[in-house]
Amino acid sequence: MQCTIENRGLFMENNIREESRLKFQFAENDTVIKFDDTKFYRDYFNKLPEAKGVDFISVAKDKIAFIEVKNCTGDEGNNRWRIVPDNRKRNTTHTTVNVEGRDSLDIEMAQKTAMTVAALVGAKSFGNTKGCLNELKEYIQFLSGDSFSNDSKKKYVILFLEGDFGTKTRTKKMIMKDLQDSMNKKLRWINCRVSVVDSDTYDSRIFQIVR
Repeated sequence: MQCTIENRGLFMENNIREESRLKFQFAENDTVIKFDDTKFYRDYFNKLPEAKGVDFISVAKDKIAFIEVKNCTGDEGNNRWRIVPDNRKRNTTHTTVNVEGRDSLDIEMAQKTAMTVAALVGAKSFGNTKGCLNELKEYIQFLSGDSFSNDSKKKYVILFLEGDFGTKTRTKKMIMKDLQDSMNKKLRWINCRVSVVDSDTYDSRIFQIVR
């Protein structure tokens, strides 16, 4: 089994998750799920109208991360309106897709984070009465522990945005910073560290991109 050693843990070949044609490798001690693949999401939470959740949740002893992946490579044109906060370009930017009922990425990410946290709280309310909750056990324990509010317990909300969105007037870093600032405002209700990253700027202590 191949592995790579980083300054914060061992990244194992068998702890890889795939989303939107990208492979994410997590540390050996991280427990990772694709949230909408869980039985609780499919059989219970998905009954809520317009239910949605982040792509991945990863948890370890000292951190939890809510991760959403948007790989827009090759389809940047249809997503340019989504990278402008607060739906400001939704009705004015040309696109070949139907934008009805869709939101810019800052709004969508804030909503997905809120719904994911709500789903975990709802799952905890069932105690041990539903067998499907075993796959969420570590995440529920992290959120409900007495030490959850401690600064030593890191809470991350990460939007991974891949695609060539830079223009002559706005670099991609500027675009990601605007989205990040907007997400921060919308997520003030939870003490977390918000970031918008891509394959050049992500924090390799949380995950790594496998080529």
